Amino acid sequence: MNYTFQVAYLNTIRNKKIIPKNILQEIETNKNLSSLISVLKEYKYNKIFSLSNPELEIQDATNFESVLYAELKETIDFINTLLYEKHKWLTQIMEYFCTPLDFKDINSVVLFFENQYNLFKKLSSLLCEKFIKTIIDFENIKIFLSFLKIERTPIEFISNGNIQKSKFNELFPSVEELNKYLQLTFYPKIKIEPDLQNENLYFKFNYYLEELISQSKFFYFTIEPIIFYFFEKLIETQKLKKIYYEIKN
Repeated sequence: MNYTFQVAYLNTIRNKKIIPKNILQEIETNKNLSSLISVLKEYKYNKIFSLSNPELEIQDATNFESVLYAELKETIDFINTLLYEKHKWLTQIMEYFCTPLDFKDINSVVLFFENQYNLFKKLSSLLCEKFIKTIIDFENIKIFLSFLKIERTPIEFISNGNIQKSKFNELFPSVEELNKYLQLTFYPKIKIEPDLQNENLYFKFNYYLEELISQSKFFYFTIEPIIFYFFEKLIETQKLKKIYYEIKN
């Protein structure tokens, strides 16, 4: 399905909404909260304008995280306006990354991503298939670590990733063996620690997601840039969150 108009429009928006890496680096180096707020205003993080005194109220981490959450929700709403009706299911996976499902219900997570894989396959896009396989591997590592913490054997892993789900069962509960195996797969730059938090795991996988995001910008007539725009914003908010807590500390 042709998305020429939507991609062209998105590209005009992207320049006004995506914070350049050099600016993020500058804020991180200077560790200045006022500069961070100025950048959020310049790149239209709309929630920041609802604070009567951003310089003061942003000291509350709840307010700051609310700004980032609102930005992601607005991004999903914007993407929803660009998608044809038959592709609006794509916002489901975007919503997941805003508010992940509870790992207590592991079967729901497994079914969700196996269904997403089947839907992504229908897009007939090699780039989108690479993406969903990468995300499934990322989620399987989260499952691995979650069950490691409670010292229980995982009930199930998600099918259709780059790494066969049986391999995770075979390696469990050894993080050392998992790391050795990752060096031989698509993810040689990832090293897992047993106490790794989900947010830290995001940063490890972002290297691979950013490669796919870069590739998506060379598609001018199809759906790929629209899908990856959300993940570009997601990674941006993760970096802003990291910078914010570094400044506060």
